[in-house]
Amino acid sequence: MQTITEYMAGGHKVCDDEFAIAEKASYTREWSVAKSAFNTFRDDMAHHFRIEEEVLFPELVSAGGPAGPVHIMCMEHTQINELLDQMAAALANEDTQEYQGLSETLLMVMQQHNLKEEQILYPIADRVLSAERESVLNRMQQA
Repeated sequence: MQTITEYMAGGHKVCDDEFAIAEKASYTREWSVAKSAFNTFRDDMAHHFRIEEEVLFPELVSAGGPAGPVHIMCMEHTQINELLDQMAAALANEDTQEYQGLSETLLMVMQQHNLKEEQILYPIADRVLSAERESVLNRMQQA
């Protein structure tokens, strides 16, 4: 059976791939490609955050998991969403320099965020939620 860590890390990979397409297109000023890839990336991120915030994190905390790290991840989601808003504005203005600067910032934030989730929080969730893993994974896949 797939673990929570595997499932959620797969979501990170999907988002990372779309992010890279948008970033590359912004460098070559292929704005329609950049905008399309960015919108897909942003939608994928929103879906990923929804899975975490509405299913995984409440289940984890309810089962006695660490509320502090969960709170920090949610705060980082807010920070990421603010960067995404700024990036969307830069894309709308076709401002290569602004978009790329924000993209570099977001990349650093995402790398750190994903590392904390994949190396610490998701493995904790796999342990704490081991008895209900299948049910939690099913709910995450349906979200």
